[in-house]
Amino acid sequence: MFDSPITSVKRETFIRTTPERVWKALTNPAERNRWETRQANIDLRIDGKVELDYGWGVDYVGTIVEIEENARLVIKDESDDLTIWTLRAVEEGTVVELEYTGLWAGALGFMTAEDMGFGTEQLLRNMVTVLEEEQDNRGTYWTSWIGVNHHTLLNSSQKGSVIVKVIPDTPAEGILLEGDIILRVNDLIVETFSDFERIVTMTVPGQTLTVGILRGDEEQQFTLHTVPFGEKKVAS
Repeated sequence: MFDSPITSVKRETFIRTTPERVWKALTNPAERNRWETRQANIDLRIDGKVELDYGWGVDYVGTIVEIEENARLVIKDESDDLTIWTLRAVEEGTVVELEYTGLWAGALGFMTAEDMGFGTEQLLRNMVTVLEEEQDNRGTYWTSWIGVNHHTLLNSSQKGSVIVKVIPDTPAEGILLEGDIILRVNDLIVETFSDFERIVTMTVPGQTLTVGILRGDEEQQFTLHTVPFGEKKVAS
């Protein structure tokens, strides 16, 4: 199922603005804080250090290894993995591509790569709304969870995301099981990791979710309540 490791995670978006404006949003610390980071320090030169605090307990430190103004920025971390930004002018705007290199193997590696891809989708989406509409939506991101690790189901005609771990002391414990295939949340179909994460993590804590799963050959549904992202359920 996971014979070949993943060596690249890549996402792209389109923004109705110039490459020069996107470059400024990417390389100017104050501008970057408007759409992605809580605190950014960027020494914009070859061998310059980049320090990014995203919030949610996530940070990044790297060194710039390639710069092409308004077009390309490559940063290398301490593991020699790359973060590659590419900007391409097109009619009416700019295509922004973000690629991470690394090595992700097995079920856990695949899940980690999917999580990176989902986080990238969210932040690129926010880059679009900030640059096009002056609207920062980060307050709606990663607000809730129910406590499952999962990945998109592969090599099957069945669509969904399969649970690989249920986190103790979370709403999912004792209700959902490893191997359950998530099919829907409320009335929304789940076909991928990102489908499920987008629904759950953007739900307000304390809300009720109806999760439809496939367990063996039987479809079942369960009611769970969301809790703040990363937290345990409140003791009854």
